[in-house]
Parts: sequence; C-alpha cells; structure tokens
Amino acid sequence: MKVYIGGLGLRGDGYPNAARTLALLEQQADIEIVNCGRWLPEDLHLWKLARMPRWRTLRWLLILIFGNLRSLLRVCARARIAPGVLYVPYPGVFFLFWLSLLPRGWRPACIVDSYVSIWDSMFRDRAAAKAPGVASAMLKWIEARALRTAAVVLVDTQANRDIFIADFGLDPARVRSLPLAIDEDRFTAAPPFAHRTDARVRILFVGTLIPLHGIAVVLDAFARLADDASLELRLIGNGQQADRVAAFIDANPTARIHWIREWCSLDRIAAEIADADICLGVFGGEGKAARVLPFKLYMYLARGRAIVSQSLLSTPQDVPFPPIEAISEPLAAELADAIRRLATDPERRERMGREAAAYYRHWLANSRVADDWREMLARLDPQAKA
Repeated sequence: MKVYIGGLGLRGDGYPNAARTLALLEQQADIEIVNCGRWLPEDLHLWKLARMPRWRTLRWLLILIFGNLRSLLRVCARARIAPGVLYVPYPGVFFLFWLSLLPRGWRPACIVDSYVSIWDSMFRDRAAAKAPGVASAMLKWIEARALRTAAVVLVDTQANRDIFIADFGLDPARVRSLPLAIDEDRFTAAPPFAHRTDARVRILFVGTLIPLHGIAVVLDAFARLADDASLELRLIGNGQQADRVAAFIDANPTARIHWIREWCSLDRIAAEIADADICLGVFGGEGKAARVLPFKLYMYLARGRAIVSQSLLSTPQDVPFPPIEAISEPLAAELADAIRRLATDPERRERMGREAAAYYRHWLANSRVADDWREMLARLDPQAKA
C-alpha cells in the first residue's frame, strides 16, 4: 500500500501530530511512504505570521502557495504511475486548494489534517465584534473548497467535527475525529510518580498565554491561595497575555510563582510535568476552549498526573470524558477550591494519576491512532478496490 505525503507540513514540539503519525505508518510492514512534500522550519508557528513584518508574512505566504503547488506536481507525476492514498499534514488548505483545481479523475484519495481552521483562527473572534469583511469571506470560501476535495478530513474532537461540518458545508461522512499522535515515549517511559524531597505542592500551567487558556483565571485563583505557603505555581509559556502575568508578579513580589517565559523544548516540558503534583488545563470558557482536548492534557494524562481543567471540553469519537477534577465554571474561586482539595489529599492525587495513565493507554495512545489509520487506508486504498 502506497501512502503519498503531499504539501508543506508543520512539525516540531508545537505540531507533533503529523510527524508522529508518519512514524506510526512507517512501522507497518505493508505500507510504503512516498514523500512528495517537505517540512517547514520547526520554529515556524502560524500564529507568528500575523506578527511578522509585512514583507516576511508575504514571503511565507508565497512559500506556502507555490511550495504546495510544486508538491502537488510531484504527487501527480508519481501517483499516476503507482496509485495510492494521499496524506496532507497540517496546514493542508494551500495544497488542497491547488488539488481542487484538477479534474476529479486525476485526484488521489486524500486524507488531510485539519485540526485548526485557518479561517476560524484569523476571523471568528473578530467577526463577533463586527461584520465579517471581504477577506474573511474569501478565506472561508477557499478553505471550504479545499476541504471538500478530501476524502477524509481529520479533526481532534467531536465538537470540532460538528463545527467544521457547519462552517464549511462538509459531508459528515467525510469528517472524522480521532486522537492526536504524540511523542508518548517521553511521558510513559518513566515511572508515573517521583516524590520530591521538598514539602511544597507544585502546580504547573503550560500554555501560550492566549485567552483560550484562561491565564487570568489561574492568576486570580493563585491570588486566593496566597496565604498557603505550601503551594508553588510554575508557569511555562509566553504570548498575548504575558503582560498580565508580568503585572501580577510585580504586584505580588512574595507570591510563590516561577515563570519560564520562553518556548521550551518537549523534553523540558516533560521534566516539568514529571515534577508537578497538580497540572492545570484550560479555563477559557465557551467557544474554542470548549471544543478541544488540549495537547497539554494528552501529556498530563500520559504522564499520569492529577489534572484540573474546565468541564467544557470535547473528545474524539467514542472517547469518554477524562478522569480530571473538572470545574463547572472557569472561575477563580472554583479553581482555587479544586487546587486546595487536591493539595491536601496526596492519596487522591496518586489515584487520579493512575486513572489518568490508564485512560491515556486505553483511549488516546498512539496504538489507537495506528489502528484508526489502518482502517482508513484499507477503505481508501485503490489497489484494494482493484
């Protein structure tokens, strides 16, 4: 079975899914990977494009547009000789738009990663404040046309599946939610519990400090816990609301907060998770924050940690709600109470950690992702249908 890789894909610690998926497929003896695409630089993050000088943003857009065209020509040349299934890593919109211009009979069956809508990321929040403009309408049309070209559109949760179908008019039979593939060995290889010698309860928050993550709720909750000298908050990340964190630390010089204000390697994050007693998820309320099962929750679950997050979240198809301390409203008072309960109950934290690790192994592990991919490829493989 041939699997062609098309497009310019993102990989690295911030975008692990495609690279890990390919690693899983390469382990299958009856699958041959034919790479007709290439990887973008690992330090490139799409959210950074809007913050770059205009000439750099334009340069990257041209690279994405014409680099994907070149990749498509390579796929077409090879797939016409030896048919197979095409896999397009995220962001696949640029590649698929070129593919949509070909006659249907020339297009190989295509599976595309679409975990984050580019139109949604750029315009949905803005459209809530004012009527969407021409640029918004054009990008939405381009993304809809591109996604309709795929035989399977992959998303990470059922809530995202529903919104992709509604936003872009996709055929529900072609949109599928399945778990993300992660570099799980970094989290599952070591024993799940390593007791530290200090007496403090270490609380960890990892995130890009955007409103979706709810850093304001975390800071307000820790302010309510300031009188408890046994608690220590560790923050990893930088982003849109970094000034709010800096202002909070300046206003509370005695607060037990250690802020690592940088993009950390996955090894560093894995070490921090291993050293944490309580890990914090997202507290952004409704909207996009409620449609995801955040990547960091995968890491927390795989490592077997007690987790506090908002109850508004979604999971892949047939995956039950995770074993976390879920707060019904993303409010500082509720979060502070949840942290206080877990901080004073180490036995419960360990029990939650064991349940988290078992949940990950059964519902989210890479082995499940591999099984789902084998089923999809068997259904789409043109050789099997011949």
